Amino acid sequence: MIPELSQLRILDSLLREGSLTRTAELLGMTQPTVSRALARLRRHFGDPLFVRSGQRMQATARALELAGPVAAVLDAARQLDSGPAVFDPLAATRSFGLYMVDGAVVNILPQLLDGLARMDNGATGLQLRSVHIDPGSLEAQLERGHVDLAIGRYPGLVNNIRQRKLWDDDYACLMRPSHPCAGRLDREAYITHRHVLIEMEHTSQHNVAITRKLETLLEPTRILCHVPSFTSAAHIALHTDAIATIPRRLARPLARDLGLVLAPAPIELPSLQLSLYWHERSHRDPANRWLREFVLATLAGTPDASAGHADSA
Repeated sequence: MIPELSQLRILDSLLREGSLTRTAELLGMTQPTVSRALARLRRHFGDPLFVRSGQRMQATARALELAGPVAAVLDAARQLDSGPAVFDPLAATRSFGLYMVDGAVVNILPQLLDGLARMDNGATGLQLRSVHIDPGSLEAQLERGHVDLAIGRYPGLVNNIRQRKLWDDDYACLMRPSHPCAGRLDREAYITHRHVLIEMEHTSQHNVAITRKLETLLEPTRILCHVPSFTSAAHIALHTDAIATIPRRLARPLARDLGLVLAPAPIELPSLQLSLYWHERSHRDPANRWLREFVLATLAGTPDASAGHADSA
């Protein structure tokens, strides 16, 4: 039978102090209690462990062999008894993997990087990685920890996945300043001008639904082209008379950076809900918990940001 922790604490103290009296004082025990524990330890290990040498207890070779393993056991026991671990972003060194579509990389990632830079003294040991993976493997990558957090809309993530709402977003239109509809875009003008549509079949089911609706609404001759990302659609709009219809939160920074005109979408389109997604295995991890709260707090100052909902399975 393995000795009890209390006995191992006595052995550890005897190795350091070489005194039954001093060990009893330090551990808050009586000297007879320490003597009885030492007797049990001697029987268990089949060795005297300590022999009297003047005023001190001299450790035997066997006792010295046990010093390292006993210290390791006691250290592990202290860690188990120390309560939940704490993550200190200012002292930690950690790389977090984030999965987002290109729109979130353009709109959200710069805000998060700025948020890290503005932390007291800067969280210089932390890095944010935009992870490029096969969207079909997202659930597995979250489980393995290769992706710490997914940001977007992924209703197909259901197995041991938790999520928290970020916000709802509507749609807006981007046009170059010389576009005939730059001053006024109504429904009739919208359906009679050319469009660049976004085809993101493998990364966004919601966007697929939006694209299919626009293909139903528009004459085929009004569709200039299909492109695989929001940012490429904005660049097509910059260099042609095509209209790009994309989520408003992404449309704002693209309009600002590319010098495009932003207008409300003059047709009804279902709103887009963005959320945070993480795996159940990471739910109580202090680092992942900090990351989730950091993302929510950093993005809370953006226009129309949601106050956030409780974590859900």
